[in-house]
Amino acid sequence: MTQAVARYVMSFQAEPFRKGRRHHWMICRAQNPDELVSWGHAPTQELAEMAAQSEIKDLSSGRTQGGRVTNTSKSATH
Repeated sequence: MTQAVARYVMSFQAEPFRKGRRHHWMICRAQNPDELVSWGHAPTQELAEMAAQSEIKDLSSGRTQGGRVTNTSKSATH
């Protein structure tokens, strides 16, 4: 799934991970969609979407330059 948000494009992808799934999110610039600006992963789609939206707010306000965002939530599946 891909969503355009002003100057950025968010995309999401799920992959099998251990006994569950891991949901990756990636943010690229709308002007250059081949340039990865920020990325991360979360144990659920909802958490991935919230993390990506938060990162876009930080990118838009200049609080971050991008890069990998560390996972702040723990998966219940090990």
